[in-house]
Amino acid sequence: MNMQKNEIPWYESWFDRNYLQLYQHRNSHEANAQIDLIVRSVGLKKDQRILDLACGDGRYTHLLNSRGYRTVGLDLSRKLIDEGLNKYGPLNLVVGDMRAIPGTYDIILSLFTSFGYFNEDSENYRVFESVKSSLVDGGWFWLDFLNPRFIEENLVSETVTEISSTCQVIERRQIVKNRIVKDIIFFDGSEEKRYRESVRLYSRNELESMFTQAGFKTAGCFGDYQGNQWQEHAERTIIYGKKRH
Repeated sequence: MNMQKNEIPWYESWFDRNYLQLYQHRNSHEANAQIDLIVRSVGLKKDQRILDLACGDGRYTHLLNSRGYRTVGLDLSRKLIDEGLNKYGPLNLVVGDMRAIPGTYDIILSLFTSFGYFNEDSENYRVFESVKSSLVDGGWFWLDFLNPRFIEENLVSETVTEISSTCQVIERRQIVKNRIVKDIIFFDGSEEKRYRESVRLYSRNELESMFTQAGFKTAGCFGDYQGNQWQEHAERTIIYGKKRH
């Protein structure tokens, strides 16, 4: 998993229109379920300032704004932000790095496994530090992450998906050391494009340790978007907590 010198990080090349095509099955029903969970867990108010961190095309930003919540979306990919503006209309979407968040917020949301992208643990931890510095005292951090145990028990090594009549996608998955790595190959007519995803497999204990170290007090942990309490075989690890004063 060591990058070669001058190699472009996977997260700088993957997040484009093909990414949106591959994950088009992620629907608003699932997203709204998580928003409902956030609202009732942290007592979200309409006058609070919300950041959708690593927002992609702004799917959650759009849904939150449509409910009357003041939401900003931040993402590294200009391509995804442009796609979102075309799809949803005017949204407050900003290009930026999650390790250097601009502005101040009452709650910061990291949704749909938008964490663990960097090769070094120290760089991933910088995200926690960045979140803390951009939250008001007593502000909330909500982290929706995968559960490594669930990934290990349910890993499908290869799938083939027909995206359209002309486009086929092969996904090959493997666990390499402490990361889940997925190689993605798009075949569209005579054109072939290759991408990679690589996410650090942080356990619940590791995430909670980072929460504490960064200056947050953990308030709870859910195992799915319906709000069931986390257990060892849960599909997700959704941790939320408050910035200490």
